[in-house]
Amino acid sequence: MNHSPESVTAGSRAIRRANLKRLLNARSLVFVGGSAMRGGVRYCQEMGFEGDVWVVNPNYEDIADIKCLPSLKDLPATPDAAFIALNPERAIAATEELATMGVPAVVCYTAGFAEIDEGRLQDDLIAAAGDTTALVGPNCIGVINYFDRVPAAIGNHGVERWDRGIAVIAQSGTITINIVGSDRSLPIGYLLSIGNQAVLDMADYIDVVADDPRVSAIVLYIEGITDARAFAAAAAKAFDKGIPIVALKAGISETGRQIALSHTGSMAGAPELYRALFDRLGIISVASFSELLEAVKILALDAEPAGNRLSIETCSGTDSGYCADLAERYGIDLPQPEGAVKEALRAVIPPIATPMNPVDVTMVQWTDREAQATSLLTLLQQPSDAAALIINFPRAVWKDTYMPAIDAMIDVKAKTALPCFVVSNLAEGLPQDVREHLIAAGVVPLQGIEDGLAAFGRIAAHVPCWHALREAGGPETRLLDGPRGAGTTTAHDEWASKAWLRDAGIATPGGRFVDDADAAAAAARDLGFPVVLKAAGRSLQHKSDVGAVALGLNDAETVANVAQAMLDDIPGVEGFLVEAMVSDAVAELIVGLRRDPLFGVSLLVGAGGVFTELMRDVGHLLLPTSREAVRATVEGLKIARLLHGFRGRPPGDVEALIDAILALSSYVETHGQDLIELDINPLLVRAAGHGVVAVDALLVTEGAPT
Repeated sequence: MNHSPESVTAGSRAIRRANLKRLLNARSLVFVGGSAMRGGVRYCQEMGFEGDVWVVNPNYEDIADIKCLPSLKDLPATPDAAFIALNPERAIAATEELATMGVPAVVCYTAGFAEIDEGRLQDDLIAAAGDTTALVGPNCIGVINYFDRVPAAIGNHGVERWDRGIAVIAQSGTITINIVGSDRSLPIGYLLSIGNQAVLDMADYIDVVADDPRVSAIVLYIEGITDARAFAAAAAKAFDKGIPIVALKAGISETGRQIALSHTGSMAGAPELYRALFDRLGIISVASFSELLEAVKILALDAEPAGNRLSIETCSGTDSGYCADLAERYGIDLPQPEGAVKEALRAVIPPIATPMNPVDVTMVQWTDREAQATSLLTLLQQPSDAAALIINFPRAVWKDTYMPAIDAMIDVKAKTALPCFVVSNLAEGLPQDVREHLIAAGVVPLQGIEDGLAAFGRIAAHVPCWHALREAGGPETRLLDGPRGAGTTTAHDEWASKAWLRDAGIATPGGRFVDDADAAAAAARDLGFPVVLKAAGRSLQHKSDVGAVALGLNDAETVANVAQAMLDDIPGVEGFLVEAMVSDAVAELIVGLRRDPLFGVSLLVGAGGVFTELMRDVGHLLLPTSREAVRATVEGLKIARLLHGFRGRPPGDVEALIDAILALSSYVETHGQDLIELDINPLLVRAAGHGVVAVDALLVTEGAPT
């Protein structure tokens, strides 16, 4: 039986989401289990939960001063939600009883479901929940609504209440605990530990918290999603409501990547497809846990910059130099003062300081609040998108010495509408009282210079993406279907693969398929020299590796001799492909398609030919796609420099390249239901106005050979 979230009907999903809202706004909770429940009940009391709390346990007189009921049948009313901490078999039975009673939501703390016994127990748990119960977990710590003081969780995770804040959605209970326990001044409105996603998946949680206008941003810690289409729809809903999402995806190493037949398969693993999905939806993807925290802090405090230009003030040449290095690493522009601005800056900084960005005002000016503010405000006369002060508080005994710089930054914020940041060198370099002092004045404290500037750079890089998505009416949520599950695949030879390409509107070299060496020589004479000779056969997917390709053959006798040698020396030769040689390429690219069970059809484009494995210079898109997305992907490649004319070489036909990629996308959508994988390598980009031509291709389709 398939109980996975992607098999759920739209009606069941809608009911479950409504019931999840009931859980997050519960007015009554029942805890089912033993002494472990004590922490959950105590947390309700400490949080100030105003609803009814019941505890069911036949073996205890009371738990946390709440009288225990012997069974669920003894409840005085049907609760809004239940929290279960029982062994797996008893948790399944309790879930079924709760569902029968009409309890709308259940949090299952228990582990030991999908993790063992091939997931049989998790299937049983899903079946017990039925079609409408909003089951959180299993294998989770629970969910907390800080806005309304509703905790359905084990342990104490703080009681601070915010009028506006972030929603944290994580598959890891440890991550949620670390986030809420971090010393980062994060306003947290929801903390949702979702565990195994047995019934509710990440899309459900995103959709529900996006309906709360108090949510300023959403944090995702993702090990894996179960339904890419539902995820896309939920993320698009959040985007449309102006709620940005920041995601940290676990599991991006090479280990465990699927081994595939072609370059496209081996270079298009799940991490790349997750990034392609995130880019499509305007989700900010970060590289580390601490970067995640700093990025969402910027968003939570409404400090997104309009662009990537940052004006920085420091008191150290070391800090200034390191900021410049980090700015280059993270795509941050440091606008340099020019003309009158440079002269004005020179007039207000110490004589030993240099009028540039970052501006090192030196320790000479460090305790002068007015001078500190004046120098940064002067630097901001050069157009910028944000301002930052780099500072690191030492031991408390010196704190007063550093406060003038902090207060100067507050003065700067009072005189500019730009986002303003104070960035500490080390994460622990901004004490809590200083952070709160800054936040109250509208200045964002960022902890750790690397993470702070990385977070700024990633958000700034997404600003153009967000503008483009808004102009397009929101993110594209459609994804093509995955494989149909036929169980067999067919790898086509190059001749058949190119016939498929021609049907899709992609040019290939003039050529013929022949059976033997004499016929190859005759075909070459008809085509005109020079020619390319390739041995063909279904087992010859990577012909260059086995010597099955000969380039630049200039006479018929040579063609015949080379063909005969291939027949004699290479196993699996079923014939020959003779083609006119294309020798005017500006650049060689790889373009590939791959059908994935989760993401549908993805497209890869990158440096091709001999550079494919060497450079691994590739970009990924999910289909269907747009001209703008294809262009951005092509322009983001290192090899794009060749396409625009490099060292006197002619520019390539970029528009023809984009046309070819879009033609492939359109053809797959309408005629490519059987496609599993397509590898065009290389696709030769000729000079502007002369188009592109696919000189090698490998097509893999679903189903047995015909």
